[in-house]
Amino acid sequence: MGIKTADRTLDLFELFAHEKCPMTLSVIAEKMAIPTSSAHGLIKTLQSRGYLYEVSRRHGYYWTKKLNRQAEAISAAIPVLSQINPHLQQLCDELAETVVLGKRQGDAITYLDVVECRQSIRFSPVVGEVKSLHCSATGKAILGELGLAELTQTLARMKLDKRTDKTITSVTKLSAELAIQRRRGWYHVIGENIADLMSIAATVVVEGEIYVVGAGGPIKRFKPLMTRHAAQLMKTCKAIEQALN
Repeated sequence: MGIKTADRTLDLFELFAHEKCPMTLSVIAEKMAIPTSSAHGLIKTLQSRGYLYEVSRRHGYYWTKKLNRQAEAISAAIPVLSQINPHLQQLCDELAETVVLGKRQGDAITYLDVVECRQSIRFSPVVGEVKSLHCSATGKAILGELGLAELTQTLARMKLDKRTDKTITSVTKLSAELAIQRRRGWYHVIGENIADLMSIAATVVVEGEIYVVGAGGPIKRFKPLMTRHAAQLMKTCKAIEQALN
């Protein structure tokens, strides 16, 4: 359960990121579906802290560069991510497909970095996106590395909701598939989360922490090259571990 004020502040960030233009108080309140008084308090607080400024009475409010500077300072202070990124960039170039870096957060996985390929039709996740463990390749890579007891407990409490007609919702079937893919060393999903997309993933251990590197794209383009892509993925994971440990 989220805290209302925090949720609304984050909703405001995401609203401006989506609209990409100044907005008046009334427009903000309408789009966020909150009372005008609540929107006013939120905006005035951020304005007083230097994050928002009033462009004009007619056009409303927009962000200053303070938010960008703060975000850049935070990102620069995470050396592991900046050190892994060049490897992700190289893998993206070699596969000509989108590459992601993820880490388990509870019973989900969060994308920490995304390198999008230049294909006009592509897998287009975003940094901060949260994915289910049971129907994403990155999530299956996490599940596959769990010991039997922890895996059993995790699957028992998870909701294996159906995303497409390919989604595995049976604990028995999912456990069997994870065992097969674990022996192979990498994991995949084909149309289990989004019908026409597939992805592959493998874990990488950096400073004792487990991360997941994944790659994905349209099934028709990706599937014929899946084995070749997986070999390159495994090579990249090995290179990351050698370079950072």
